Amino acid sequence: MNSKAYEEAVLKGITRAKTEMKQHKKPMKWKKTMSIAASVGIVGIIGLSQPEVAKALQEMTQSFNAFSAHLFGEPTGRFQEVAKMIGVSEVDEETTITLDEVVLDDNLLMMALTVESDFLAGYEKLNENDFFNLDYYLFVNGKKTMANSPKVRQIDEKTGAIIIEASMGDLHLPDEVTIDLRISQLTRGFESLKGKWNFKFKASKLLGGECLNPDATIEYERTMISANQVVKSQLANTIYMSVEGESADDVFYELGDLVIKGSNEELYDVDDVQGSFDSEKKEATFKLRVNSNWSDLEWIEIYPRTTEPYRYIVKDKIHYQIYQTPNTQVIDDEYQAITRKPTDQELASGFALDEVIYYLNLQKSTEFKILTEFIGEEIWVNSTEKVMIEDIELMEDEVKIIFRLPDTYWPHNLSSLVLFDEELNDYARREGQS
Repeated sequence: MNSKAYEEAVLKGITRAKTEMKQHKKPMKWKKTMSIAASVGIVGIIGLSQPEVAKALQEMTQSFNAFSAHLFGEPTGRFQEVAKMIGVSEVDEETTITLDEVVLDDNLLMMALTVESDFLAGYEKLNENDFFNLDYYLFVNGKKTMANSPKVRQIDEKTGAIIIEASMGDLHLPDEVTIDLRISQLTRGFESLKGKWNFKFKASKLLGGECLNPDATIEYERTMISANQVVKSQLANTIYMSVEGESADDVFYELGDLVIKGSNEELYDVDDVQGSFDSEKKEATFKLRVNSNWSDLEWIEIYPRTTEPYRYIVKDKIHYQIYQTPNTQVIDDEYQAITRKPTDQELASGFALDEVIYYLNLQKSTEFKILTEFIGEEIWVNSTEKVMIEDIELMEDEVKIIFRLPDTYWPHNLSSLVLFDEELNDYARREGQS
């Protein structure tokens, strides 16, 4: 079970319920294309050399098989048995906010809401997360709780869906809790609509949570790194760690770049990092939340991602990545500039420069191919690592490229991938796309 899958399925399910699918799609025509990957890495400092910090994670007595380990594409129906259907609407300022579903366990609270309002009309940008936002207070059993950045989807011109999630690991929840969500305004950019949309209800948490105390400690450059506790539950897992010593600040500020690998050989992203650092005492305490079901894991490993210096040039005080053709691992500083005017769509999405500029380290021997001919090939993403292109799906308005990655490669780097055709026209992931 993966809460990201729940988010995506709920949002897609709400969207499907309120819009009609396109029935007649035109086939895509493609020129020969090549891919260029930016040589981008996250500079790392932690040299942990893949230590195990928790072993022998016991299986829960209750496993919830409805959730898949995949992030996207799961039907909404698979999640109905764990989501509590609320279906309560509040209306103010001619705006209707509906609390559709709630899921709660020992680590995570997730709420799916829809918003219908004339205030939402007129949005022309591409990033759905900017369609709207909500200002609210969230209380769980009377305690004010901080929520993470919400996920937003645009359903139609005046309707959107939003997922709100909050970490529960520190609250030690009873089996039934009271949730109080007080929404005070809708916002978009500098505009806002004030109102009052309050929801107060009781929710039962999913059973099967477990608290483990691995008491695992390693030493790194006169610094002790300890995994003190793991709280497992069906939606998510929270790892409580502490750092003490000379390099505590280095370790603390690299937490978001850690890899967590399970005994099933799957990799897990850290979805939320919270903590504090005392620079005088050289001490840090923090917690990592991973939104996945670990009920079948026997152990986990935590280690840093491989890193490489960020390659860029500076023009007019702006940093530009140097893009590298992926048929060689040889990295040098030669490049050529490819420029064009931004499209109306890019300008509408907030692109602020007069030109779109790519700096390319273009290999003369690069062979342009029909895009699907890249399937099954490995391409270099930096001077030490390659990724495998497992599949390419051509759709009416977009291309989906599926990769197989090395254990320590940071998948978010692939958002920098750009396709160029033989005339060096560029096709890139737009801001706001998943």
